[in-house]
Amino acid sequence: MALLALAVVAIAALLAALPVGAAGCDKAGSFARETYVSDGSVRPRYFTVYLPPCYEISKQTYPVLMLLHGSNADDRQWLRLGFINALEAAIQSGASPPMIVVLPFGDAIANENVFGGQGYDSILIELLDHVQQRYRSDGRTAIGGISRGGFWAYHVGLRFPGRFLAIGGHSPFFDPVHVEPRYNPLELARSQELGADMRLWLDRGSRDFAADGVDQMHVIMRNGAVDHQYVVYSGAGHNEASWARNIPDYLAFYSAAFVESPPSHSQAERTTETGRELWMPAAAFAALQTSIGRDQLDAILQGGFDQRLTLSESAAVRLREHDIKLHRDTRIVDDESLERRLWRDKLSFTLLPFDELRLRLRPLWLDGKPVVDQIDDYPLIFDSSAPNYHAGNLTRITLSGTTAIARQTRTAIDVIGLEAAASGIREYVSASDYFHVTNEAPLAATCPQFNDKVLGGANSLCMKREHAGLFEILNVDVVDLTGNHINDFGYDAFEDTLALFEEAGTKVVGGGRSRADAREPLILAHNGNNVAWLACNAVGPYYALVNEDPSALGGVRPGAAFCDRTWLEDNLPVLAARYDLVLLTVHYQEYESHKPTAQQQADFRAFAEWGADVVIGTAEHKPMTFEYYRTGRGETAFIHFGLGNLYFDQTFWGNKRFFLDTLYVYASKLLAVELFPGIIDDQARPRLLTGDDQFNFLHYMMIQQNGF
Repeated sequence: MALLALAVVAIAALLAALPVGAAGCDKAGSFARETYVSDGSVRPRYFTVYLPPCYEISKQTYPVLMLLHGSNADDRQWLRLGFINALEAAIQSGASPPMIVVLPFGDAIANENVFGGQGYDSILIELLDHVQQRYRSDGRTAIGGISRGGFWAYHVGLRFPGRFLAIGGHSPFFDPVHVEPRYNPLELARSQELGADMRLWLDRGSRDFAADGVDQMHVIMRNGAVDHQYVVYSGAGHNEASWARNIPDYLAFYSAAFVESPPSHSQAERTTETGRELWMPAAAFAALQTSIGRDQLDAILQGGFDQRLTLSESAAVRLREHDIKLHRDTRIVDDESLERRLWRDKLSFTLLPFDELRLRLRPLWLDGKPVVDQIDDYPLIFDSSAPNYHAGNLTRITLSGTTAIARQTRTAIDVIGLEAAASGIREYVSASDYFHVTNEAPLAATCPQFNDKVLGGANSLCMKREHAGLFEILNVDVVDLTGNHINDFGYDAFEDTLALFEEAGTKVVGGGRSRADAREPLILAHNGNNVAWLACNAVGPYYALVNEDPSALGGVRPGAAFCDRTWLEDNLPVLAARYDLVLLTVHYQEYESHKPTAQQQADFRAFAEWGADVVIGTAEHKPMTFEYYRTGRGETAFIHFGLGNLYFDQTFWGNKRFFLDTLYVYASKLLAVELFPGIIDDQARPRLLTGDDQFNFLHYMMIQQNGF
């Protein structure tokens, strides 16, 4: 909304340089319902036309805006929504240029999938020609529509791109099987080269039944690097009440098309280095390894045979162009088969360009360390005129599960010390741009002694102040406050815990002093990547959840954000429209299982459908399975149902093993997810699993439990 306000100010400034015409004229504009006869029709067709103030007494020419109504509506729909009233006011104030507005009446044919000749698309083009001849048009034209009208606006605008400066779709109805591909706006957007001088707008409500199709169009244009504006209105539906509230935004968009220069299609500014082409070892996400050895890689690059290496045809060609002498028996497959072959053989790996990583492939380390942390001494990086890697475009986010420096873990840390407790993961997590901890135990002055403020009974958790130094040693960047024990020692303890993190400059998510604070998305803007992060608690107990109702059980209190479905359904799509990546971490019901329940799976999938690109369970005490979920918008969401414990005093086989998930966000896209499979030693020192222990754990999780 702030950007739209700035746009209106900019329009007003630009209008000062325009020829004097309707702007400044104190006479109101006029509109009338007229008829015309299209080719191939014997009966007249209706349309309403709006002429700007002083049109009759001036010689000025004007741009033309054609606005189409939705199903079961008519050419008065945009009048009912208040568009003309808003335009009149904006013209008089100088916030919008004067323009001619054409409102066709589609009648029954607007709901028919007939194209060309007798189709509605031909009728609209003929009407536009008629208006431009009948009235003083300056040749500049924009088109927009609501619902079914949005379909027609995009259909006509994409089929005749040279005729329009802008296309607006307001809850437009798109569907991949609605019409055949050559007429379907989704396919037209996918297949056509859209000019840089065309403005494109899409919007919908968070409760809009047309959401899937609009999201699909947004994804198609984003994947095609087509510059466009996309807005999701929280709480809005597919109805006139919602569209009427959005009229100021619609008007600002169309006004800008007639005043401002076309938007730049350049990406956000990013730090760049000399052009380099980076190659990565990678495997299927379900592979039973995390690393290859430097000796192993050197042998391959010197022409040695490695029976576990599989290369794509294009990769083999490019490596040879870099003077890499591949062994003649190296397994080489066609590009389309590579991913399938890697998944079939979970001990195999490949070498591929960094930008060809993908969600179903996992980056492997070199000698137990991420490749991107040892670039200066890495053999598979080349000077290139077509670089694929800039460190200034990469953001790494490492997520962890339950941390509770309480009970036996607290005692163990007293024995071994904070440095030893951090030593097993410190180097790895510190290398990430953001390291996340799910903190369950609040600070308590009396810890470990209970007092009358304890709310969690015998299971209450607390942390001693000196143990909070562990977060500093680990360079924790984000603390998740959705834990069900966060208020165990009373609300003052929560306040003290929150104050500690604030004083340290540590970001928090999912909890706060008020509901607004707890629900506030954490926005990570780093290296040109913009990530929106929400966190919530799905299970309570009541006293752990933030509350502002004095009459509710437990009274007013700080605490965790509850996973209210209405809030998430309204806000996840809004964030998805505004940011490159949406991350949701969830404190879900704890189960002694490595697999999700049917309800957990349904809930996490719903979160993905609403807009979350990544959904992570942070409270499960056992590491859980993964899912690649294909959403209705045509994207794949990464779901991990549970990370397991990071610092916790459970000693069972499954409860002392865990995952750290590291998201590789590159050039505004989730490129891949890296895994750190770990184990907790002595109830207080998490570290990387190695050797047979790592192999057995990955085999158990990926094959026996996940069924990959």
